[in-house]
Formats: sequence, C-alpha cells, structure tokens
Amino acid sequence: MGSRSMTVVRYEEIRRRLVEGRGVREIARALACSRDTVREVRDGLRNSPDTPKPLADPLWMQQLDWPTIVHELGLGYPLKFLWAEKAQELTSYPNFWKQLYRKFPQYREASVTAREFEPGERIEVDYAGDTIEWLELKTGELRKAYVFVAGLGFSQLLFAWAAEDMKSRNWLGAHRRMFTYYGGVAHVTVPDCLKQGVLKCHLYDPDLNPGYAELASQYATAVVPARPGHPKDKAIVEGLVKILMRYARFRYRRSRFTSLAQINQALAECVERINARPHTRFRVSRRERFEALERAALKPLPLNDYDNGEWAKATLHPDCYVLVEGVLYSAPHIHRHKVLRIKLTENQVEIFLNLERLAIHPRSRHRDGRRIKIDAHFPPASQAYYEATPQRLLSQSRFIHPDLNQLFVELFNADVYGHLRRCQGFVRSCTKEINAAGHEVAKARIGAAIATMRRYDKYRVPYFQALLAQARKQSVMPLAAEREIVRRPGNPMLRYARAAHVAADVVTNVPSTSLQEKSPL
Repeated sequence: MGSRSMTVVRYEEIRRRLVEGRGVREIARALACSRDTVREVRDGLRNSPDTPKPLADPLWMQQLDWPTIVHELGLGYPLKFLWAEKAQELTSYPNFWKQLYRKFPQYREASVTAREFEPGERIEVDYAGDTIEWLELKTGELRKAYVFVAGLGFSQLLFAWAAEDMKSRNWLGAHRRMFTYYGGVAHVTVPDCLKQGVLKCHLYDPDLNPGYAELASQYATAVVPARPGHPKDKAIVEGLVKILMRYARFRYRRSRFTSLAQINQALAECVERINARPHTRFRVSRRERFEALERAALKPLPLNDYDNGEWAKATLHPDCYVLVEGVLYSAPHIHRHKVLRIKLTENQVEIFLNLERLAIHPRSRHRDGRRIKIDAHFPPASQAYYEATPQRLLSQSRFIHPDLNQLFVELFNADVYGHLRRCQGFVRSCTKEINAAGHEVAKARIGAAIATMRRYDKYRVPYFQALLAQARKQSVMPLAAEREIVRRPGNPMLRYARAAHVAADVVTNVPSTSLQEKSPL
C-alpha cells in the first residue's frame, strides 16, 4: 500500500474491521496495506481523507483577547459593538464574525423565516425580558423599570417606553403613547399572551381583556395575539427588543439611573439612533422608510383621547363598600354580597353589575383605606347614622327655629359629642310637631318650649316633648269649653234613661198651684 493513497472507502473498511476485532496483521494482509497504517488508524493518528484540515488563525486574531470578547458576548452585548470597540482597526466586521463562528461555533445564530408585510398592515408589541434598574434617592431603594417595545411590520420603526410596573394602566398607557408617536394606527396589533391583554389564550378566538378590547375598539385596530410559546409570531418586535436592550445596556453600562424620567430619556436617545441608522437590508434608515412609505398608510388617530381603563372584580361588602387599590368606594346596598366589575380610569372609578353602571366616583390615589361614598347608596338606617353630624344638625335647626339653632350652637360649644344625640332628639321632636300641626303653629310652640327650658336651665328631650304636649293640650281646651253637650231623652240604650223619662212625666203632670204652694217664695 506504500505508493497507494488512502481513500475514504479504504479508511472506513479499516475502521470496520478494527471494530469487528480483527488483528492488525490480518487487516493489512486483506487490504494490502502496511501494518503501520492500520495502527495509525487504530490509534487515531490518521484521519479520514474527507476531514478538512484545520486552518491557521490569521495574525490579527492573535492580537485580540478572545476570553473577554466571549464573556461580554455572553452578557448580551451586540457583536457589532464589540467589533467596533476591539477589532475595527484590525479587520472588517464580516471577517470578524466569520472567524468568531469558526472558532466558537456554539454562538452561531439559528436560521429564520423571512416575512413581508404591507405598509400600515402590522404592529407588534411586547415587554423586554430584561429590566433596567434605577436608584430612588429619597429611600435608597433599588427599583426596576419595565420597558415596553413596539415595532411596525413594514418599516420596523422602533418605539420604547419604560414604566414602574406592567399593570394594565401602564400597558394601555404605553399603547396610547405608541400610537401618538407613530401618528397613526396599524390595521393589526400583535401582543404577547400576557394577562393585561389576553384573559384566555386560544388558537383561533382568544378572550381579550375588557380594557384592552375597549382600547382596540377606540383606535380601530384588530388585536391578534401571538400563540403561546411561539415567539416567531412576533419576530420583528423580538428582534427590536434585542437590538434596543443590547444597545442601551452597552451605551449606559457605566451610568446609574435615578428616575424613570432619566430612563425614558435614555431610551428615546437610543430609539432615535437606531431609527436613524441605515438598515442592513433596506439600505435606508427605518425613519426614512417610514416617512416615505408607511406613514400615509396608517389609520388616523381617533378624535377623542382614550381614557385608558383598567378592569377589576370586587365583592360588595355588607357595609356597602368595595375595596379597590386600598380605597373603599360605595355602591347601592341592594347589591350586597354580589361580585361587581370595577373600571379604573385616570380620573374616576366606575362600578358595574354586568352591563349596568351602578356608581361613579372620583379616583383616589392615597391607598390609605379612606371611604368615598354617596349617601343614596345606603339603607335608611345607615343614612340616618351618617347624617347625624354636628354640621347637619346645625343646618336643620337653622330652618326649624332660630332659637333652636342658637341652643345647638351653645350645646356644641360646650361638648360636641356629649350633646350630639340630645340634639338629634330635639330635631326629631320638632319634625314630628311640624308634620302634625304645620310650620307656623309648631314654630310658636317650639319657641315657647325653648324659652321655658332656658328659664329653668333644663335641657332634656323628655322635658322638651312634655312642653310641646302641654302646648297642644292648651290649644285644645278652649275649644272643649265652648262646646255644650246635649243628651237626647228617650234613648233606651242610655243608662237611667227610662227613670229620667218617668221623672219628667211626673213633673209634667203636677199642677202648677201645688208647686207654687211648696215654693219657699
């Protein structure tokens, strides 16, 4: 075999016979090759002829600190930024990433499927997986900002906004800012299947969050969520998230943010730089492609601003209040123990039972357990309790009688809570007297009763009621004195009526002369 070259077939045959356990001498005799060749194949000193020979590294690769480059690449920094910082003066970018993937094939990117969209057809939205930390100077607390990212399907124009959390109000508010930034609305909006947007995932007919569905109706866009576990359904925004977050993290890696405003300002600068940079495939920037072709294809913004609403559910407690974000709001008492739907907008709180709106309140941001109520929501007993306040009693006494109002002022100046129920009794007694006798008559009686209480310095509700009752009796007695009771004789149902009738007959039959004789006169 000395002069014969090693072929792939001969190499594979030697390997096969070695695996079968044949001896070196037997294999060399059968294949007409030397025993040294068989030993080299057995010991791995000779490779197959189809194995490519390793290429020598270029000289410029020896001047780079590859462990540091691999470490920063693993941290998520863009490869192009690393080339610009460490190897731009040594080689071109295509040559840099080709040698990197040859040397470290585990970092090679997987294949993707290209998609094409019409101008104004599609917009994809998502939250970035990584957060941006910032330090609150007042408390020294290290907090996180969640970045909302959006991209148009045709021009891939980027938008980003950071908020303190991913709750529904910030999710809807970010959409409103996004549409304002683009100056129009795409026909289709593609979010992820997060709870702020989709309540229940379904391949063909998912259930949207009511607030998100209302926003989509207001802006006339169709919401088509991506399938769970299929990030390629919104590959554009996934790529933009990677581009933005890598660029922002690399650009501000030596900075410390102290507010959300600083983060949004930094994101705005990164967004403008990315949008103004020439796209590798379009050969023009995202901004130029958007202004030239896609802006005119977007739907116009609605005339009225959308007040983004956040929906929640709460049970109406026995005290006629629902608890929403640490604040208690009242609802009609006839719906106690029912589960109500709450809509939280920027300035107000609306309470619904199915499709019927039961109440509307101004929204409170205090989160301190305070109660916001409407008196008509409570049963009569509760209304009477809530109305028993010094201010209300003073207002009622002012319309009943001036002396009563002055008496209340003196009592409250002495002790507000000690005389509160006493004043309630005075008002209740006066109200009954006015309803029974009329305002003019009752006013005179009330004034006289108050004067009597002041004369004897005795301010008691039973005493006041007794004085009013006495005044009523005195007004009735002159009428009783003027009346004359006349009994009709001969009524057999009256006691002693028959005896009285007989006596009258006797007196009638007596002669007048006999009566005159018996008269002392």
